[in-house]
Amino acid sequence: MTHPSPEHPPLDVETALRSADEALALRLGTVTREEIDVRTAELCGRVGLFADEVLDRAVTPAARSVRWEVDRLLASTPRDGALVFAAYQHLHDLARMLRRLAGSVAGQGSEPVAPVGPVAPVAPAEDGVTA
Repeated sequence: MTHPSPEHPPLDVETALRSADEALALRLGTVTREEIDVRTAELCGRVGLFADEVLDRAVTPAARSVRWEVDRLLASTPRDGALVFAAYQHLHDLARMLRRLAGSVAGQGSEPVAPVGPVAPVAPAEDGVTA
């Protein structure tokens, strides 16, 4: 975890949440591809910083799963030739991830948010009663 210093100021949760909300408020058809690309670059940087802060202090399976999600999300940024919808959807995915990570930083010391996905069913016990 990086400690606040002049080179590494503390993360600004309010600004991050505001950036995520602004990105989620954009509507396809009213935003240009250039604006999507600029906001995507901004959110990629914020997601990376918040992921380092949140995920460096937790080593649980949930943290590793979230780290994997972040890495995949950052690696899958649409290229210039991609459809506008793909770039728009990626921007929204980044904004939702930034909200999750910023929420963990705001919780100070809480485990990172659980990975998104289906919840595994509870296996029945040997006596037929679920735990």
